[in-house]
Amino acid sequence: MTHIEPFLKKVRRTIEAHRTGQLGGYRQKLSDPLAADLYGTADAVILLYTLGELPEAGSSEHQHLVKILQSFQEPKDGFFSAASHHPVHRTAYAIAALELLDSKPCHPLTGLHTVKSRAGLHAWMESLDWAHLPWRESHKGAGIYAAMVLAGEVDREWEQWYFEWLDQEADPETGLWRKGAIHNGAPLFHHLASSFHYLFNQNYRKRPMRYPNQWIDTCLAMHNDGQIPLKAGALAFVELDVLYTLISAAEQTRHRENELNSMIQAIGSHLLSSITALSDGPEDALFEDTHSLCGTVCALALVQSVMPERVTADRVLRKILDRRPFI
Repeated sequence: MTHIEPFLKKVRRTIEAHRTGQLGGYRQKLSDPLAADLYGTADAVILLYTLGELPEAGSSEHQHLVKILQSFQEPKDGFFSAASHHPVHRTAYAIAALELLDSKPCHPLTGLHTVKSRAGLHAWMESLDWAHLPWRESHKGAGIYAAMVLAGEVDREWEQWYFEWLDQEADPETGLWRKGAIHNGAPLFHHLASSFHYLFNQNYRKRPMRYPNQWIDTCLAMHNDGQIPLKAGALAFVELDVLYTLISAAEQTRHRENELNSMIQAIGSHLLSSITALSDGPEDALFEDTHSLCGTVCALALVQSVMPERVTADRVLRKILDRRPFI
């Protein structure tokens, strides 16, 4: 049994320490200048939502969070500005954070209007480097969906075009995206992490995996071969990507059920051990980076949901991907 409250207290102290002089503003890293940035503020929203501690709608703090996030948007093209990540990733990340605040961007996403046609959307997806940079490129391939849908820029017909393309391009051998690109460059885990980003879009609309059994076979083989890059006592998104994928597959098929459950337990146990290690140190210890912290806290919410008997806590953590896509 792992008592996660010491870790969550450290998370709360970290969020508070990342506040800036701007009301509602947060910085991503403690070593960054004391000024609000997009990722620090969006990360704070995600963390507070997961903890069940977002300011109440209508409150001054809630309004300031919304205004700060909206302030990062460029009126001329609708993209959100930040010092890192691709414009589509930061735009989707900001809009997804605004959704947690029941808000939307102030300006239309005119810089992305070329994908509003079926041909434009498919050209966008075809342009990604699926073989050599699938993980990085999935920020664009999945982000285009989250940004356009959560901003209210497209209708269900457009979503159907998007999902039909994904269905057609699912790899029948591995279950992952994209067929013809899986064994031609990047490590297999990069394809799994990439596919996770498309999976949460599908789950948002309750669309099934096309090849769930093959997806499970792929994950089990990677786990048995040591291809999943888990690091002890470290903040990361790896556990979130893998656990979300495994849990989603388990909800759709009973294929190799016992082995799959054993893998979920193994990844979950690894995360709980890391949580214990990350809780150690001085009472006033903090985490440097809110972005990697988001990955671990969101993964912890998954572990609590599937392994409740292993977790002691004063609250049930919220799972943001059950509400809306993109992380």
